[in-house]
Amino acid sequence: MSLTQSLLTRAHTLVEALGAHVASVDALDAVPHGDLLTAIDAVGDLSRIVDSLGALLSAHVTLRVQTDAAFRCEALGRDTGGRPASELMRERTRLDHDVLRDWSAVGDAIAPTRNLQGETLPCRHEAIGAAVLAGDITSRAAAIIVRGIDLVSSLADHDALHRVETTLVDYAGVLSNRQLARLTRELPDRFDVDGADGREQRLREQSKVTLRQLPSGLTRLIADLHPEAAGLVRTALDAQTAPRRQVAFEPVDDATDRMTGRENGDASGAGGPADDNAVADRRPLAHKRVDALENMARFFLAQDRGSLAGTAVTMLVTVALDALQSGTGTAHIAGVDEPISASTARRLAADADLIPVVLGSDSEVLDLGRCARLFSESQRRAMAARDGGCVWPGCDVPPAWCEAAHLVAWSVGGTTDLHNGALMCAHHHRRFDTEGWALRRERGIVELIPPRWLDPEQRPRRAGRFTLAA
Repeated sequence: MSLTQSLLTRAHTLVEALGAHVASVDALDAVPHGDLLTAIDAVGDLSRIVDSLGALLSAHVTLRVQTDAAFRCEALGRDTGGRPASELMRERTRLDHDVLRDWSAVGDAIAPTRNLQGETLPCRHEAIGAAVLAGDITSRAAAIIVRGIDLVSSLADHDALHRVETTLVDYAGVLSNRQLARLTRELPDRFDVDGADGREQRLREQSKVTLRQLPSGLTRLIADLHPEAAGLVRTALDAQTAPRRQVAFEPVDDATDRMTGRENGDASGAGGPADDNAVADRRPLAHKRVDALENMARFFLAQDRGSLAGTAVTMLVTVALDALQSGTGTAHIAGVDEPISASTARRLAADADLIPVVLGSDSEVLDLGRCARLFSESQRRAMAARDGGCVWPGCDVPPAWCEAAHLVAWSVGGTTDLHNGALMCAHHHRRFDTEGWALRRERGIVELIPPRWLDPEQRPRRAGRFTLAA
């Protein structure tokens, strides 16, 4: 049986299963719970199978357009050159351009090739091909991996690329496409360490901020920021817009007081508890950021007397010790996907108010045992460096918006130690505490253990920050 015929057979089986469990869309309310969940699973499987078929057909159509004159005449018209295969696919399927582009990239990567003697050769990406044809990953995820691997194909040998490809395919079933794309952006830094400075410089050259006056009277600010600038801006914005931060809307006359929160002898500072007269902050996040940018600019102008050259924000920068010492390699600013060069991290460490990520350093206490109920600021910083944000699979909430959760609850004897804590957003923290989940770490790998009511076998689910370890 051919691959295409096998996929069609599986698709037909799934369609029949859907018909058996959901006989009529109009009667969905009467479908038993178990049948509805089975139908959802079948729809997911069918969607991935359709992606696989689309990728194979796209590759075959492209091949026919290139090699079969009769097909070109029939499918593309008799005009000289005809229309490209991508246009044919778009007109016949009426699907979005991005979907067809993914099909084309994946099809080219997994379709068998032939040499000049007509012998069949393996496809370029065997691990991706196996996952796509098995219906384990979507074409979007496969295309992300293909483009990431192809980007560094000239920088590493076949075995190294195959190991990375296999790892990314394993991750694709757990990560969101955005997280997977973020991971593939680390590949150039893995295989071309010396090129980090050059890549960062190109990003700096491409950075820009534009201001446009709109007919409505609004001014549109568009900022394309290099990683260092993005880290500073994100840190400053998070400092004023984190969900758990308390904001009091009280009129003040002095710009400095507006930022520090000091008024009438109040030294609580920005973000302190609001008084009884404070209005509840119900602004959307986008509006909060606008006000935060305004306040940041107001505070800067109020403080700048022509002699201040430092920064008033604190950034968390993670960098390996050898990279920090040598100046070669990369580092990461919390909340910013794109890495910075190690040389930039060294400069920031010398010039900025920067929190160095050195877990277990003599200057910070990371383990408090049972002497404290809440995690300290030092521990939260260490968790931010270790977890990179909410550890729940597929959650992109940054460290500044997360809560420090006890893995073994304090009420049942859990300690307030770093190994017994993890960063989770408020939503997933509640799920962890109330639904019976567990979390374990083994050799740096984080796994969530689902409750028995969700998965009777309690199969571990990969969680936490995904990295491409050497």
